[in-house]
Amino acid sequence: MTDSTIDATADLELHVPRGGDGTLQEGIAAVLARSAAVDRTEVVAISGVRPTLNDLRVDASVRLRVRADADEDARAAVRDAVTDQFGVREVTDIEPARSA
Repeated sequence: MTDSTIDATADLELHVPRGGDGTLQEGIAAVLARSAAVDRTEVVAISGVRPTLNDLRVDASVRLRVRADADEDARAAVRDAVTDQFGVREVTDIEPARSA
């Protein structure tokens, strides 16, 4: 079993805490960086922001680099790495590209 990286794009719905320093894009990246499997996050587009009492509910498209086992399904690996994070509500439209 060897590790590989998966570069993927995905659409997400997530909660970004209010009151943090930085931009909304940095807040999205910080939420996703909680996963040890996520190496890099780039926000491609933000399609919706809905304020709630303690956070912002954000719809965004992101590019991710995720570490996974070489024999693991790429879409499942990306989904697992991201959806297990506190604040991520939904992950859809995952388009992976696996590299060694």
